[in-house]
Amino acid sequence: MGKVSEIVITKGKTVKAADRDEWTRLEFSVKALVDDQNDMEAAKAHLEGLLDGWLSSSLPSPTSAAQERLKPVQETLESVKGAFPPELRELLNFEQGNGCFIIKPRQFLGSENFARIAELVRNMQGEYVSSGKDSHFRIPIK
Repeated sequence: MGKVSEIVITKGKTVKAADRDEWTRLEFSVKALVDDQNDMEAAKAHLEGLLDGWLSSSLPSPTSAAQERLKPVQETLESVKGAFPPELRELLNFEQGNGCFIIKPRQFLGSENFARIAELVRNMQGEYVSSGKDSHFRIPIK
């Protein structure tokens, strides 16, 4: 078997609209070139986490009143840290940057932890910034 240098991941789910009886299929694919074959598993897990994040952000959103109740306050670094359960918090480094909070993984997160963290960050109007080894989550300071 030859050297594997490209990976394609496709994930999807079928969701039901809250106010209707119809179902919708959501599906995302991502293709990546991997320079070092030893990095293939890490690349696969990272891409799966990215797709999990995309899928969870594409779900039907709650009403605006429900969103206000769920919206955490992120005025201090401690309030952002407190929004994460202890098992996720210990995997992350938190810092305050230029008008935002920066959250960087201390170690490889795996797809499940990545998706959980991405969902919490999105709930605080944050985003994932993909920058290779400098990838991080960013949450605006309110």
